[in-house]
Amino acid sequence: MSYPRTVSILKKIRPKLFTLHSSLFTLMMSLLIISGCGYRPVSKEARVFLPDPVYVDVKLSGVEPQNGVYLKEEILRVLMTRFHEKTVSDASAARSRIEVPSYHFSYSPLTYDKNGYVIRYRVGSSITFQVTTPKEKVQKVISTSEDVNIQPGSLTSSAARDAAIRVAIRKAMDKWIAYVAQKGVGK
Repeated sequence: MSYPRTVSILKKIRPKLFTLHSSLFTLMMSLLIISGCGYRPVSKEARVFLPDPVYVDVKLSGVEPQNGVYLKEEILRVLMTRFHEKTVSDASAARSRIEVPSYHFSYSPLTYDKNGYVIRYRVGSSITFQVTTPKEKVQKVISTSEDVNIQPGSLTSSAARDAAIRVAIRKAMDKWIAYVAQKGVGK
């Protein structure tokens, strides 16, 4: 009498066992493929191109110096969190240098309301990076943009503008990360 009951229990458990085994198999195959293809994290590739310690210098603009502060904070954040690089505040103690001699942010209206006020605009950024390593000196200009909606009122417009600038800087840093990783692979 117990035989039909055992079969019914196995029929209930079997789909769960199958999905568990297939998930483990998929995970193991993925790890095997990734390790077999020579995958290296971006931080390892960046270290090849950009040995630490790294010194960062951003020349502040006379028009909007706060954007330069945002930019330097973002560069330092990327170096520490994504590349795991050590940074120094003294240029003579550094093996690598990242300098930003110029950056520019532009604002272009995209949409107007019925009264002629701008309600959506685009923030464009152009950032020049000069990277000096023990082996070479490289200059790269990276341009990005971010669209932002604004509400009537100067406080909300200013906050939205600052947020859009920060997003544009983050996009530029993502492009810069890709560039540095690509340079590291070529070495």
